[in-house]
Amino acid sequence: MLSTSKQETKPSGIYSDLSVLLRSRFWAKNLKLFSRQAARGMLLGETRSRFRGRGMEFEEVRLYQAGDDIRSIDWRVTARTGSTYTKLFCEEHERPVHIIVDQRSSLFFGSQTQFKSVLAAELATGIAWAALAGSDRIGGQVIGDYQECDIRAKRNKQAALRFIHDLNTLNHRLPNKQQRSQTSEPSHTELNTMTDSLRECRRITRPGTAIFIISDFHDFDETSTKQLVNLGKHTDISLIHVVDPLEENLPLAGAVSISNGQQRAALQLGSNLVNHYQQQLSKHTEELVRAAVSARAHYTKTTTARTARQCLSEIFGK
Repeated sequence: MLSTSKQETKPSGIYSDLSVLLRSRFWAKNLKLFSRQAARGMLLGETRSRFRGRGMEFEEVRLYQAGDDIRSIDWRVTARTGSTYTKLFCEEHERPVHIIVDQRSSLFFGSQTQFKSVLAAELATGIAWAALAGSDRIGGQVIGDYQECDIRAKRNKQAALRFIHDLNTLNHRLPNKQQRSQTSEPSHTELNTMTDSLRECRRITRPGTAIFIISDFHDFDETSTKQLVNLGKHTDISLIHVVDPLEENLPLAGAVSISNGQQRAALQLGSNLVNHYQQQLSKHTEELVRAAVSARAHYTKTTTARTARQCLSEIFGK
């Protein structure tokens, strides 16, 4: 299974390593989030303009000059000063980047070098550092079973560090099925769902935002699809589907050993169970891909057999 070390308080690959998350800024700076070419066989959707949205951003006001568009007159300033002023606009050269990263119990699983929750954390961190290197504003949502940390988009290193801190904190609370938030904020009494997070994302993001959703999408359903499609009307969405090889290719039959790094259990698989599981998995994946197409979203699947750097470099590399 996954390697462990006596010097570490938590086994490597089962929980995120804060030092690894912080060091990823060195390779993530080479990623180009908005000038990529879609890799064949990797992505669904068209490559879009970096400047989708309003396209123009207010810069300042100045005295009206002959030839200026009268539609740009700032009537409030004009009324206050008694002189005619016009608004000046500039092209919007940065955009908010909003990262939704799943850290719920369904991701606390892995058969290769890392758990899905760890890969998701490293993917989200790499995107955050890449956005900061591109002078874009960074915000996001870190989804736990009973808690969600929301970070509003800001263009500074502190926003990235807060996002990484919250991400690492929720990662290290896994598995947390029986836990509640230990912060001063009110506790949730029900499990968070992907639909809940998409609905919240619509509320806190503005048109033109680039949204990256990193999850195993285990609870993605018809209601989630509706929220995703509505979200995609005014934003650019990228879905990164995190899976584990064992999930997609179960042994045909026999005993399977699973572990959380501390406890071990055995499952007995039969051919009927495996076939039914594979059919349900294929159906769910197809529905997710259709939802991505409907929302005009980019879709990528990656596995725990690959590193976050390998995956992101293939998608967003120069």
